[in-house]
Amino acid sequence: MPNFIFTTSQVGAEPIIKEEITLQFPGARLAFSRPGLLTFKLPEENIQELESREQPLKSVFARTWGYSIGSLRGETVDELIPKLWELTGETRFDRIHVFGRDLHKIGDYKFEPRLTEEAYGLCEKLSNAYPFDSLKAKDQREPALAGELVLDVILVNPIPPARVSEFLARREGGDLTEMPVPNRVKKGKKSKKGDDGAEKAPPRHEWIIGWHRVHSFQSAFPGGMLDLEVPEYVVSRAWLKMEEAVRWSHFPMFDARVCEIGSAPGGATQALLSRGCEVIGVDPAEMAPEVLADPKFRHIRSRIAFVKRREFRRIRWLTCDINVPPNYTLDVIESVVMHPDVNVRGMLLTLKFPDWNMGFEVKDYVSRIKSWGFNIVRARQLHYSHQEICVACLKKPFRK
Repeated sequence: MPNFIFTTSQVGAEPIIKEEITLQFPGARLAFSRPGLLTFKLPEENIQELESREQPLKSVFARTWGYSIGSLRGETVDELIPKLWELTGETRFDRIHVFGRDLHKIGDYKFEPRLTEEAYGLCEKLSNAYPFDSLKAKDQREPALAGELVLDVILVNPIPPARVSEFLARREGGDLTEMPVPNRVKKGKKSKKGDDGAEKAPPRHEWIIGWHRVHSFQSAFPGGMLDLEVPEYVVSRAWLKMEEAVRWSHFPMFDARVCEIGSAPGGATQALLSRGCEVIGVDPAEMAPEVLADPKFRHIRSRIAFVKRREFRRIRWLTCDINVPPNYTLDVIESVVMHPDVNVRGMLLTLKFPDWNMGFEVKDYVSRIKSWGFNIVRARQLHYSHQEICVACLKKPFRK
């Protein structure tokens, strides 16, 4: 067992992850740090504790995590592949996952986390060169199965996603000197020099190597990122968020009666309707015509504060995604679920953070939700989330 773990996350969430880990393991020490990528050295007893847990690392903001066994640097992929097998030794893996760290904050330069062609291509190359016959799949588009052992190859300096490169190519004039570029020597820092005294650029390729055993929904996917195919009929990216939220929560939201607060223009609604749900959408904004045309959807064009609670007497599931700070969202939800005429079984709530510091208060938000009678409450920053988290809440057993 290595004494190091790695985490990947959105850029901006790193301070919260540091606190999450040091609260669990006071002896943890930060070992390697890049935006969106951290490694920690843990005392041996902490590593043993992690292995013995059913749900090992408790982190809301780590998109994925695993055990770190080292790093590799070089100019070409071909020179690194044999070094990778030297590092992993005789260990037989079931899968190989290749993914890059987030280069930018979500939205900067049109950046959104995703698996790139570089990651898919390298995974295929490593899988074909793997020296043993233990791999159960060579295509990382296929989710890994519970209990499988996965080799993680994290690209420290990935090629920017195509949409970022296209955005910068179209951009005229602007000052790009502040944009972080892989392998650029930062202003004020000295670069290494070669034997001839000339400045030596850092190697093109740098990988953090680790592994994890599949123990949760997100750990089945490379870097915790789902590569969902968006249907052509979808009206907004909210479809992605709802799809991931329902799959992650494992909530039985099929043929269910759902109230969706903040439904416009209807992308998330479409994800629910595709599951046979009856949906009441509450939003003062307009819904897309194709959503309004669905016989299982009813739009209440109003703010939730002005909707009579008797509208929700038959509702058993509630979702909410409104652009306000967490405590305001929770005020709204409390006014609905604590009404005597309302009996909600489960909820999927989006809590948005105008300030990252609000992420340090997640325990308080969870405690407040539990006080309403939801005894199973889990929070996570989803792959398709922005500066926000999803909270899955359930009453179990549920009595109507």
